Amino acid sequence: MNRDHSGDGFMPEYRLSHLAARTVAERTPPPRVEHRFLSTDHLSTEAAAAFVDGRLPAAGQVRADAHLERCPQCRREVSDQRDARRALRGSGPIHMPGDLRERLSLLGDGFVPERAQAPRSGTGSPWSRLLRRLRGLGH
Repeated sequence: MNRDHSGDGFMPEYRLSHLAARTVAERTPPPRVEHRFLSTDHLSTEAAAAFVDGRLPAAGQVRADAHLERCPQCRREVSDQRDARRALRGSGPIHMPGDLRERLSLLGDGFVPERAQAPRSGTGSPWSRLLRRLRGLGH
C-alpha cells in the first residue's frame, strides 16, 4: 500500500497497487444477492400440500423444485406440510360426528353416509369415500 501525502495534510490517502488490488479481488467471493420474490412467486398452501403428496403436474413440479432451492419460506411450508401429513397418517381412524352426518344427509338424493369404520381394502377410508361421493353430487 502506498501512502500519498498530497492534499491538505489532514487525512493521508491510501492506494492499492494493481497487483494488490487484483489479489484482493481474487480472494473475495462475489457478493451474495438475496433473491426477493413477489407474493405470487411463492407456493400456495395447496401447492405445497400437492408437492408433498406428489400430485403436482410435471410443469408445476419443475417450478416448485426450482423455487424451493432458493426460498427458505416455502421450504418451511413444505416441511410443515410433511409434518402434518405424518401426523394425520399416524392418527388412526377418524370418526364422523353425528351432526355432520345429519347435515350431509340434507344435501340431497337421500344419501346418508355410513358410520366411520375401519377402511376395507381397496375402497379407501370412510372420509375418502365421502369426498368421492360429494364430488359426484356437485357435477
